[in-house]
Amino acid sequence: MKLPKEIVDALRIKQPDDVIVYLTTCSVDGKCNISPQLFTDVYADEFILMPDLFAVKTKINLNENRVGVVTIAHPVEGKAWALRGPCGHIEWGLPDNYDFQGVKAGDILKKWGEWSEKESFSALPPDDRPTVIAQRGVIVLKVADCLSVNLEDSGKKVI
Repeated sequence: MKLPKEIVDALRIKQPDDVIVYLTTCSVDGKCNISPQLFTDVYADEFILMPDLFAVKTKINLNENRVGVVTIAHPVEGKAWALRGPCGHIEWGLPDNYDFQGVKAGDILKKWGEWSEKESFSALPPDDRPTVIAQRGVIVLKVADCLSVNLEDSGKKVI
């Protein structure tokens, strides 16, 4: 599903505190993990990319249940969305031709495997910054559903 420009622009590389983004994953027994994603980007207008900086529980959940939800709250625009779809982890060591929902590991890692070359991790607030930052891969969500989570029309399909 191609995302509208408004959502793509909200997710493109930005300052870490410009837009509030969370990734929610769920274990096979229904336990949710919600992790803030201070760094995001979009590939082919339908894949949301996030660096794996410290995502142990997220990766465990994705091994059990390959569905994720990215929620976006745009504080200036006053809009909020939930983007749901297949979610996976592309990590170093996978063959370049490994395919996740139509994207190749080599293509993703070549461009986003060293996220710190695109954005400075030092921009993270000190309370949110781990003492050692080591990117282990890229989390990829292919958007299948886009829902509004604004008070007046929560749950309504946006596209």
